[in-house]
Amino acid sequence: RKALAVERGAPILFVDLAAARDRLLALPWVSDVSVERVLPDTVVVHLVERRPMALWQHEGRFALIDETGTVIERDDLGRFSDLVVVVGDHAAAAEAAGLLATLATETDLSERVTAVVRVSGRRWNLRFADGLNVQMPEEDPGHGWRRLADYERRHGLLGLGLKTIDLRLPDRVVVRPMPATDTDREARKKNA
Repeated sequence: RKALAVERGAPILFVDLAAARDRLLALPWVSDVSVERVLPDTVVVHLVERRPMALWQHEGRFALIDETGTVIERDDLGRFSDLVVVVGDHAAAAEAAGLLATLATETDLSERVTAVVRVSGRRWNLRFADGLNVQMPEEDPGHGWRRLADYERRHGLLGLGLKTIDLRLPDRVVVRPMPATDTDREARKKNA
């Protein structure tokens, strides 16, 4: 109401609707707005609120962004900590919506993704909650995502203690195991 700047009892014909709309559009959570005068004494406002899509990490700072990559806010982001983190420049933030929509096609997998990282402005890496890094193909990441989901269903690939799954080559999947810990080495010595 403060941004609208229309006082109760003010003459309705003196309300500058365009200026009121501009002030409302300047609010970070407002995506679109219409302001209408309804005679004899009403101003009607229709707001379209931005929908948080992800947390964007750029140059060591976080910001809440919508599906267009527009920054909604930069402070008090704790309540949005369940959102995926998008890492990269502004173009990456804007491009992330398509990737996140693709990831949403496999809900069981997408819920485990904590971050998407733009690599050299060409392709994406996915970071999973357990530290797994999945390198997506540059061309058709959706196909790579479907391949990963298929491998997970058929082989339980994500539960094998892997550090990296490389899907960049269309005809193969390359995996790298987690490095052995001292505990793993000791257990192997005892079993030898």
